[in-house]
Order: sequence, then C-alpha cells, then structure tokens
Amino acid sequence: MSRVRWLGWAAIAILLGGCATRPDYAAFFEHHPRSLLIVPAVNRTTAVDAPLVFASTVTAPFAERGYYVFPVVLTQEILTEVGASDEGLMAQMRPSQFREIFGADAVLFVTIKRWSTLYLFLVSSVEVEFDYRLVDTATGVTLWERTQVVAEGNGGGHPLVMAITAALNALMTDYRPLAHRANFLVVGQPGRGLPAGPYRSDFKADYGAYR
Repeated sequence: MSRVRWLGWAAIAILLGGCATRPDYAAFFEHHPRSLLIVPAVNRTTAVDAPLVFASTVTAPFAERGYYVFPVVLTQEILTEVGASDEGLMAQMRPSQFREIFGADAVLFVTIKRWSTLYLFLVSSVEVEFDYRLVDTATGVTLWERTQVVAEGNGGGHPLVMAITAALNALMTDYRPLAHRANFLVVGQPGRGLPAGPYRSDFKADYGAYR
C-alpha cells in the first residue's frame, strides 16, 4: 500500500475512532426500558431521502436486542395526526407526551449528521454518521447516548476518474446497507451498546459488561 493511500485510511480511522467514549449506564439501569419509540430522524444533511432510508433500517437492530419497538411508520402517522409533523414540532414535545400517546417507556431521538461520499487524497469513502439519544418518557432523563460512524472505502485511481466517480456515487450510492450496519453496531457493541432487553433470554446476564 502506498504511503498516500495509507495516510488516507489512517485519517478515516481517526475519524471513526473519535466516538469511543464509554457511556455511563447508571440511569439506564435505574429506568431499564422495555418498549422503545423511535421518532422520525432529524436530518442535518442535504440528502432529502436520508430519513426515509434510515427509518427502513432502524427497527430490527433494537428489536433484536430484546426491546419492543413501536412500528416506525405507524409512529410517524400518529405523530402527524397529533400535529407533530416535523422535527421542530417534535422537539417541542415533552418526553411524557410520548408516554401518554404511545405508552412507551423510552423514546429514541436520532440525528443524521453525515450521509455523503468523501474523497481524501486518492481514497473515496461513503460515510454515514448518526447521533442517538434514548430518553426515559416518565422522567425525561437521558438513558443512553451514542454517535456511530460507518464508512466504506475504495482507494487508488486517477484524480480525474475519482472526480467523475464522485459525481456518479452521489446519484447511485445505496446508503441503506451502511445505515443498517450503523444501527446494528451502535446497539450491539458490549460495554457501549444497549444491554440485552427483557425480550431476550440473556436479559440481565450481560450487565457486567456495562458496569
């Protein structure tokens, strides 16, 4: 591997490694939720389709960790019916309102911070970045926060070819697999993700990894 290419991958590794702070699980264990409501993601990117694509990937990873997850499409429809049709209106809602409307133990807020193709030296990297915040609906206490970045890269090539590829990737890249991977990573990493929920056979058995 050339020095230039190695430097490119090293820079991406540093970018990915910036989210390694271990979460504090004291509040989570005090209010251990059984049911999660995932509201439509806040989109801080220019990709208008990002929230819809993300929504199609987020339910399974949290459900497989042993939590009941309210259907995302139904959640959005109900929020629209009660007048919370966009991120600004949802941000004004108290956590207790999500409990009153849905009966959920916790609500998950997600912000899409990156949904793009990055070119660094001669290395291309398709990247997604999400902020996750899980809030107890009874108390408003934040139970868990994480940032997850996933990148898929290709290295080498002539700069002109890379520039043309960049334009094509912007139109053709399927971000769904990266979003899917990010969601599984963010909940599944021992000591950093979500402890096994009450609908898994190993509920409470993995608590030691999060203390």
